[in-house]
Amino acid sequence: METITLKSLPSKEERAKIGKAAREIYESLREELEKSHWGNYVAINVENGDYIVAADHNGAVQEIQNKYPGVLPFVIRIGYRAVYHFGGSGLNDGKRA
Repeated sequence: METITLKSLPSKEERAKIGKAAREIYESLREELEKSHWGNYVAINVENGDYIVAADHNGAVQEIQNKYPGVLPFVIRIGYRAVYHFGGSGLNDGKRA
């Protein structure tokens, strides 16, 4: 597997494009994912639209990198606006407590 270094990271503009593409893919899957995987993590390969759902962030990243070596996945926590948060409450869309 290729090691990603600061020098090999995509530019800020490329990362923005990847993020936008990943969010569009997520939006097309949102209803399906939120019904059965709320709170889990989805790692998205924006190159082909494939994705992996796992119970934790690291598991999602590892699984998609095993399937697509060298991919830089975009990870979203299903049902939440942020993968991580500070404080005592999550940042969800209000559909669940």
